[in-house]
Amino acid sequence: MEQNLSLYLHIPFCVRKCLYCDFLSGSQSADVQEQYVEALCSEIQETSPEYREYQVVSVFIGGGTPSVLLPEQTIRIMETLKSCFILTDTCEISMEMNPGTVTPEKMKAYRACGINRISIGLQSANDGELKALGRIHTCADFLKAYEMAVEAGFTNINVDLMSAIPEQTLKSYQETLQKVLALQPQPVHISAYSLIVEEGTPFYEQELNLPDEETERRMYEITDDILREAGYHRYEISNYAKAGKECVHNKVYWQRGNYLGLGIGSASLIQNVRFHNVTDVSSYVNLMLGENSIGNEIENASKEHGEKFQVEKDCLKKNNTEKDCLKKGNTEKDCLKKNNAGKNDLKKENAEKEQVEKLTAEKEQVEKVNAEIENVKKDNIEKNSAEEGNTEKNNIQSANAARPDKNMIGRVKKLREEVQELPLEEQMEEFMFLGLRMMEGVSERRFFENFGRRFEEVFPGVIEKHEKLGLLEVIREGAGKIEIKEEQDLNEKCQEEQGQLQEKEKCQEEQQRKIQEMQRPGKKEIKKPEGKPQPEEQGREFVSLRLTPHGIDVSNQVFVDFML
Repeated sequence: MEQNLSLYLHIPFCVRKCLYCDFLSGSQSADVQEQYVEALCSEIQETSPEYREYQVVSVFIGGGTPSVLLPEQTIRIMETLKSCFILTDTCEISMEMNPGTVTPEKMKAYRACGINRISIGLQSANDGELKALGRIHTCADFLKAYEMAVEAGFTNINVDLMSAIPEQTLKSYQETLQKVLALQPQPVHISAYSLIVEEGTPFYEQELNLPDEETERRMYEITDDILREAGYHRYEISNYAKAGKECVHNKVYWQRGNYLGLGIGSASLIQNVRFHNVTDVSSYVNLMLGENSIGNEIENASKEHGEKFQVEKDCLKKNNTEKDCLKKGNTEKDCLKKNNAGKNDLKKENAEKEQVEKLTAEKEQVEKVNAEIENVKKDNIEKNSAEEGNTEKNNIQSANAARPDKNMIGRVKKLREEVQELPLEEQMEEFMFLGLRMMEGVSERRFFENFGRRFEEVFPGVIEKHEKLGLLEVIREGAGKIEIKEEQDLNEKCQEEQGQLQEKEKCQEEQQRKIQEMQRPGKKEIKKPEGKPQPEEQGREFVSLRLTPHGIDVSNQVFVDFML
């Protein structure tokens, strides 16, 4: 039986890192981006044989800003993905994008290659607030990007929003919500997150003019009020959707399904084994394309270029302004010469120029070889398909069945870091605090099916405490009790023999009659085992737990109590 799997593909590039962003991302040269795409396709190909028994129900291409890639690079990734994994007919394929990086051509390419859901990062409809966040786009850019998406045929569109950001007021946030709802057609999904200032970001080092706690709480409340009135239902703490348009991929995370991360830093959870990939671009490219790959040299050249630019900038600041230097018609080289670059600097530049030319020649050679390999692969696939008469799906399954060579397996294993089989305690913790993010809450029935234990056995007193505080709502799940397999009483045996619930009363009568007989003189009395609950005590109804509105406000306090 095929198991479900979700895939996350990380694209760690962006035009410029936002001031609040702590994700694994940054600006890189076009050459490095190309090498990364090649490495990612290689990882997809070499990893997929491990997952031949899985069917992919969702794909999420995130970052960074995946839309900084060239259209043909995105197409190449998608084609590789579809040729290596078995995707269900209803597979949700999402891609994040920044409004400042999309074009009509890109949108059409995304649609054509199989992407069927896009997530556009607006964050705010106020240009002043966007500038304060360090975003590269304006609200007008977003409106154009949204129009491009609609014209390209996308109907499953998410819009990302942020509240409690610098310079934001309750009024400006409400205006952002109204502008999003005024879009035609309306987005079917809206993610509305509150800003968290993370350590290591520029925001962490700044004095920020943030809304006070009361304003932030009101922003949170009006989000739910306004979106509910507009026909959205809240299915997770920060996510709202039209009917049937919940994000499949994110629900896999919250419900602890199997997900595989591809690309640098991406995390995976497969059958309760967690791991993540290496977090350095050059290490990743070298592992997948070879220790002497030009990807590493190109990245180093890119870093040297950045250092050189900083020297030039410092030189300009010290001896003149950049504006004055350009007015005089000086090139960067002339500026350096004028400010003590000298003969040694010229030699260095010549050496760097030769190195770049060498790298370019090597890159062209590699591309030529890769093109030849792809042509051979294509010819072989077409030939085999014609000879065997396989459908496209059979071809995919056949490709998945191929075993990778030992070197391939070794490369993939070297990518993975901190491989850990989660202890049972951590599995139960995650079940609770991830599941409670969902408005439907967590089911004790599912908890028992997974772990063989009741909520109160694992978290004694926690549920009662938060129910009394008004943070948790306890809901009876209705008919159906735990099946007690050991020491079955006469009632249960009778139900099994008859197989009909209608016989329950007769069985109970028979049980009572036999008990009475055994309690007559000379008969041994049946006693309940001390210290062990009887089936009728263990078999109480299952419950579901979900956060109340107040519980959502202080959700982190609730989650902490479910940490074992």
